[in-house]
Amino acid sequence: MRSESHIHFLPWIGKKYCEGIGGKKILVLGESHYCAKPEDDTPFVTRKVIENLLDPEAEHENYKNTYTKFERALAGKVLDWQGKVDLWNSVIFYNFVQRPMTGPRISPEPGDFKDSYAAFFEVLEEYRPDCVIVWGKRLYNNLPQKGCQGPDLQLPDGTFQETWIYMSGGKKVHVMPILHPSSGFSWDFWHEAIRRCLVLK
Repeated sequence: MRSESHIHFLPWIGKKYCEGIGGKKILVLGESHYCAKPEDDTPFVTRKVIENLLDPEAEHENYKNTYTKFERALAGKVLDWQGKVDLWNSVIFYNFVQRPMTGPRISPEPGDFKDSYAAFFEVLEEYRPDCVIVWGKRLYNNLPQKGCQGPDLQLPDGTFQETWIYMSGGKKVHVMPILHPSSGFSWDFWHEAIRRCLVLK
């Protein structure tokens, strides 16, 4: 990152990110971090979350269920441990809001999203993903409006969902919101939706 970077929470960068999944480089975009203690608020907290997720010796915590449901949606199947490791090493994971929340159910303020625009565009510029998969409509609706409307995607139930396009390095970056995988999430439904997004030109 540049010395004048706006990024506080560094993204997790999978070792095989440049190979991508099906040849597509994917940025998985979460909303925010909850830091229970001031000392938890470090640039490496996002990376530590994924490292803990992939540590077979780490205890199971409830937050990991969210990541498991999402990885199944991306892969289209239940993964064994090696499959899990391979998947997270094939993507970037980044939390958009660059200020930690003070409680697990506290939502970011409108200003928190706006203050995080510059950092987000830095990530797009440096890593040039083909697709951004956004966890939740609230985050999607608070992303910067720079860019243009993308094609509507038909979901497996016949309804349609909008997408967005940013330009980075002269190429299109397709942005797709999904239901937040924390609850009420059907991974097979969203796998088909993600698959349709990944073939957009």
